[in-house]
Amino acid sequence: MMTLMKRILLENGFSIDENCLKDERAFQADRLDGNGFDFLTVSFMNQDQISEDKLAENIERYHSAVSEDKGAIVGMDKNLSLLIMLKVDSLNHSSAIQSLIFDIEEDPYTFKKYILTYTDEQESLLISLFKESEQDFTSFLYKILYNTEKFSSFKSRKTNENALVYDLVSKMFIKLPYLSLKNQHKEMDSLLNDILGGFGEDDRVTWDALMELREYNGSDPSIEEIFKAVGVENGE
Repeated sequence: MMTLMKRILLENGFSIDENCLKDERAFQADRLDGNGFDFLTVSFMNQDQISEDKLAENIERYHSAVSEDKGAIVGMDKNLSLLIMLKVDSLNHSSAIQSLIFDIEEDPYTFKKYILTYTDEQESLLISLFKESEQDFTSFLYKILYNTEKFSSFKSRKTNENALVYDLVSKMFIKLPYLSLKNQHKEMDSLLNDILGGFGEDDRVTWDALMELREYNGSDPSIEEIFKAVGVENGE
């Protein structure tokens, strides 16, 4: 998974520093060009290694190392994030792990913190699918994200390969703000067509009325205009 994370960041304008943190299970990624101004510390842990004390120790050590190495850069602290890639035994986390994840991510000090959980099986599936593709890794992730079959399995809470892969990829987009959905009009149009194809006749009439309202009244119509578009009379 470390190799894949490095590929994502390199493809999105980051440089990788493997020596800054002096930890073979972590690396530093920085982006200082016109695409952004970001500092991301990435750490890999297993479920049996994680504890509040261990995390606190690592966070303090990482921040000290990054500050010493990059501290001369003005504004660094405001753009410093920590991503913990946590390999778990099962996606059904214990309440203790869930609570720990919440506490760490909500802690406002030192780093903006994100914890991404994944299983051995998810990692193997993602690597296998990527090897079969002929794309860069970021494009491959977008292809997974917009795959309606995989999304349907995930949404239905199935436990098949499609659902497992989609769960991991969707969490990458949630936890990595550098992965955006901009400039994906073709994929969005395809997804929109799939959604519209599932509408009944009445639903499609309502949809068309709302789209027409947006076209002529902008993105902030009044509640009365919305009611009228969906066929609800005043006072109903």
